[in-house]
Amino acid sequence: MPKAKKFTDSLPELGRFTSIPTAIIDRSYLNESKTFLGKTWNFFFTRFIYLTLFLPLAIVDLLVAGALGFRYALGSFFVADELQEKRLGQQKKYATIFSKNLYALVAFLVGLFNPKLVAFYFTPEKTSENGITAGGSYYRDEHAEVLTPETPEEIQHIIRGAMENEVKIMPVGAGRSQGKQFLPEGGNKHVVLDMSKFNTVEIDSTKKTATVGAGARWIDIQKKANEHKLALKVMQASNVFSVGGSVGTNIHGWDHITGVLSNTILSMDIITPTGELRKNVTPEDPLFHQVAGGIGLFGTVVSVKLQLTDNELLKEVGTKVEIKDYVEHFRKNVDAKDNIRMHLYRLSLDPNGLLKTGVAVDYVREGDEVTRVVTPNVTEEAHQGTRFNQIMLNLARRLGWIRKKYFDSEAARLLANNSPAMSINEIMRPPVNALFNPSVSEAEWLQEFFLPGESLSEFLEKLGQLLMDNKVILLNASVRFVKQHDKSPLSYAHDGDRFAVVLCFNQSLAPDEIIKAKKWLRKAQNLAVEQGGTYYLPYQHVSSPEDFDKAYPHAQVAQQVKEEVDPHQVFTSGFYQKYMVPKPGKVNYFKELMQDEKRKKLFEGFLDNVLQRVDKEKLYHLLTEIMEYNDTHEEIYTELCKRLPEVMPSALSGFRRILNSLASIKEDLASQAKALLSNVTTINGLVEIGYPGRFVEGFKKNFKVVGNIAAVYEGQSVTDYIQTGFPRPYHQFAKLDYNKPNLSTLKDKSADVITCYVGLHHFPETELDHFLAEVRRVLRDGGQFLLVDHDVNDDPHSDSMTMAHMAHTIFNAVTGASVKEELQETRNFHSMSYWIQKLTEHGLSCGIDESVKHIRVGDPSLNRMISFVKKEPQLQNKHEAANEVLECVENPSPSNTPVVGHWRKATETISISEYKDTLFAREDTDSPSNDTAGLQLTRF
Repeated sequence: MPKAKKFTDSLPELGRFTSIPTAIIDRSYLNESKTFLGKTWNFFFTRFIYLTLFLPLAIVDLLVAGALGFRYALGSFFVADELQEKRLGQQKKYATIFSKNLYALVAFLVGLFNPKLVAFYFTPEKTSENGITAGGSYYRDEHAEVLTPETPEEIQHIIRGAMENEVKIMPVGAGRSQGKQFLPEGGNKHVVLDMSKFNTVEIDSTKKTATVGAGARWIDIQKKANEHKLALKVMQASNVFSVGGSVGTNIHGWDHITGVLSNTILSMDIITPTGELRKNVTPEDPLFHQVAGGIGLFGTVVSVKLQLTDNELLKEVGTKVEIKDYVEHFRKNVDAKDNIRMHLYRLSLDPNGLLKTGVAVDYVREGDEVTRVVTPNVTEEAHQGTRFNQIMLNLARRLGWIRKKYFDSEAARLLANNSPAMSINEIMRPPVNALFNPSVSEAEWLQEFFLPGESLSEFLEKLGQLLMDNKVILLNASVRFVKQHDKSPLSYAHDGDRFAVVLCFNQSLAPDEIIKAKKWLRKAQNLAVEQGGTYYLPYQHVSSPEDFDKAYPHAQVAQQVKEEVDPHQVFTSGFYQKYMVPKPGKVNYFKELMQDEKRKKLFEGFLDNVLQRVDKEKLYHLLTEIMEYNDTHEEIYTELCKRLPEVMPSALSGFRRILNSLASIKEDLASQAKALLSNVTTINGLVEIGYPGRFVEGFKKNFKVVGNIAAVYEGQSVTDYIQTGFPRPYHQFAKLDYNKPNLSTLKDKSADVITCYVGLHHFPETELDHFLAEVRRVLRDGGQFLLVDHDVNDDPHSDSMTMAHMAHTIFNAVTGASVKEELQETRNFHSMSYWIQKLTEHGLSCGIDESVKHIRVGDPSLNRMISFVKKEPQLQNKHEAANEVLECVENPSPSNTPVVGHWRKATETISISEYKDTLFAREDTDSPSNDTAGLQLTRF
């Protein structure tokens, strides 16, 4: 698409130019800094945009919309009948825009108090060409391909293709679920099956059943059922959700008698993960209860046959009940009475008394006879609700006293008990669309907990305090009763009857606020689990795996069944990957480090003496906080990379630290090499593996270097000059592929010394034999191979193994390695005795005194230099030779005696100032690139 056309297409349509400043204001809240200066800047910036752009453009839109509305209204008098309806629709559209702008201009002073109170109604719709976003606007898969099949055969074709090509699939209905259960993860490609075309609704009024497509929404069924004086038995509190999605989570509603949705399903047509179409699957079939409540993991629903009920008239009755008395009230006064058809318990929204009081609401049949009716005006709610609902909800988001006033007025209305009788179809369609706003800076989130009756009062007390402590903007809260359902292993009421605590709250999408929400949600979920309850799976996935296992102890049964029915693991979601996929027994070294104070103290040596890039206290504090709301290595590393700038020094200080670290490692390794090559004076041919000639200068200072100098590393870069100076100190460059290392471009017996300071642990073990054969080929007889590698204990839980892994991980985070690079990096750590044996097998003999261990001062990862000699060990390190150059090995012992440069004593550390580095961010490369001193294109 030409740039000019793309630009013009991006402009708002006539009458909607206020969307431009509104989007700027909206995004400014998303990116608002939490510092005092940041908040002050945002305060004045948003109001500046409001005054200088929003209000003038509101006047323009008012005039344009008025003119266009008048034009189309007038034009409707002079067009053919087939065009008249279109003209009237356009007139209505511009009349709405006109009135919105008029109201905004009248209320412009309110916008000075908070621009969102006025500008929020003009927020532009989100537009995206790719991917899919979960409800709540937090989780998104940019790379998912959305396919919209229209027939079962198309779905079968897609599934069979996925089996052959390792594609992961998940079905989606209305897309309102807020977790990752319909976001596919893993595999070569992600495909989302949009089931919206499967939206047929057929009513059998005689049998009181509805046969509906999986993509049909509850409102679609309500409209058709209402024509026959029928209604749904079970659905969520709102009718915007799809049937298929509701089956996958096996939802519940206000009907305390019937229980979960699957209790109203007579049969289903299901396409299995192997592409088989199973028709009329009934509750007697095991597949039925795998799919109902299976979170989309056991196949996709095509159609459902539901049992309906009479659309009868019910009276709304309110009763004030204290929290501590509610469960007893329910047992005695609700559950025992057949004429109460629906029930819920509304909880206080007072910001200073959240969940402290409540009103029990019953929907009661009066008399013995059922009065069946057709409810008038059962229509779909407007896209974003009524204007009144939008205004009231927007006020409630910003003002706590509005939320209190709303609950008080609603409680008074309910307790008055003077409302006229309402039909079930009228009761079961409360307005909710005003909640679904297009803002990028905020959204409405849901959370739900399921508690046994004996724990409910205590849970509500603690949850209310948690909400107040975190200043949660609670918009709605209620309790509903759910009967035990133990047929699905992922049932939220598996072990008994439960009381569902449902929350709806406004959530800022600013990063700091997301972190805050994750913390309190995690605490709330843990609180529910500790009280013997569970939490709802379709919402934000923040709980720890330990809490999930406690809440859903039968999930392993579901996993075993899934392996049988989905052998290719075609139906795989983000939820499934985090909580249900069997994890290999990998050690989480973040936890190994941070849960042991002794190890943290030990690791400080790496941070202070080797890395020298980040202050240890700040890093540990950040990691402690991150691990409060993240569990896996991948999650912790990802969050660490996001938040690391919070604790990194400034650009100037960071650059100085890089130079200090670089000088330190050059001096230390040069001294170690000199000690190991103590009786060498001339080096004819030098090969440096892993670095761009960084250590050549040290060899030239200590030895006479002649012949060819080669640098074998991943790729040349301008940052090489930071490490080596100008010009580059080598004659020959050879590209290094860590996955397939070789020295094929180097001549046989062309080097006296080969260095591999990046270690052999980065090379695949399957390639080591070939690589070491190459090293031996290039070395002259009597030549030496200098290796630096971690001398670790092979126990994966040992101190040294933890230090080695975390040294690499923190280094990667500081230098900007992606999470993919971090997870895929080869780290085959072994003890030095292993490497000695390995190299001996290739004719490279250890040529040093083992009593001296050449390890940099303070390095807990035990990154040790050792020398190997080709054929006969012609060069051997002596204690006397070492004493001539290294004061610190004057009295060598078998311990890890440090060998450092002559300019730095073993007890000293580099002085570190407190600033941040932004100059040397990692460059994008095809393969991981690390550097001991923190520069890109080399490895640690």
